[in-house]
Amino acid sequence: MPNIQYANMSHWKSIPFKQIDNFRDFYYEDKTNSAYYSDWDNILKYQSALGFNGIEIAPWDMADILPLFGSPENFTAFAKDRGVEVIGMFHGAHASHDVSHFDEAVQSGREAVDTIVRFGGTYMNTCPTQNYFGCGPLSREEVQQCAKVMNEIGRYATDKGVKIGLHNEFFCAINLPNHRELIESTDPKLVHYCIDTAQISIMGEDLLTFYNDYHDRISTFHLKDTASSALPDSVRYSQDPEITDDGTRWFWEPGKGTLDLKGLYRALKEHGFKGWMSIEYDGSPDLLASMAMTRYYLDNELRPIYD
Repeated sequence: MPNIQYANMSHWKSIPFKQIDNFRDFYYEDKTNSAYYSDWDNILKYQSALGFNGIEIAPWDMADILPLFGSPENFTAFAKDRGVEVIGMFHGAHASHDVSHFDEAVQSGREAVDTIVRFGGTYMNTCPTQNYFGCGPLSREEVQQCAKVMNEIGRYATDKGVKIGLHNEFFCAINLPNHRELIESTDPKLVHYCIDTAQISIMGEDLLTFYNDYHDRISTFHLKDTASSALPDSVRYSQDPEITDDGTRWFWEPGKGTLDLKGLYRALKEHGFKGWMSIEYDGSPDLLASMAMTRYYLDNELRPIYD
């Protein structure tokens, strides 16, 4: 088995799917490309055909999966039949910094863990609190409250065979001034870290330095590129910057931005990382093309360094 296995984060439902009734009109006039992305059968077959044998479920998928399949177990069996394993799920621990929401935040995390177990997954990547806009900057007491919530969720998850990994968004209230404090305030036996290569770079961390500092805490990766590292606070802390920016594309397929991903793979080899990487295609205008380009870059540039 290779040292690194590759999954996809399920962003397939994040673009509107246009129903095409007349393919002649589509062929000659309309060059949109979402027609084939509208059902899980095709989505999972694309993944399997391109060698991505895992999928990380997002919370917004549940409203789609449960009516279609009836249960997480049925979806997992459906995916397995197409050569794809559900590895885990993303979770947002909103308001975990607020002591008055402690019970609510812990219970929400426990319910997410239970859902992951039903999918057969073993990872939960957790954004530690909500956006900086509206609640930042956090006090040291609020950061410690986040850590308390993460430890409680992590204890429950560990008992269920699930690893939780802190996952920072560049616009999260846990940000450059305090995210290392949060990591170091959590129990390393209970709380791990999911490096999103682009998010932490936009946040202002140096990717290789961060990985080398915390390599023993890393459970999984979200792998993507960016050309927008270390942007000023005025951009990162604005309202919904990932959505309402000035049109700049934040995230790119691996190899299309400026991150030293080859250097990262050399560091992965040095530290002997073994586990899953979920590829993310946030903002891609063509998810299938992005997946194919990513597969090419992985096979020809990154995997020869460390596989």
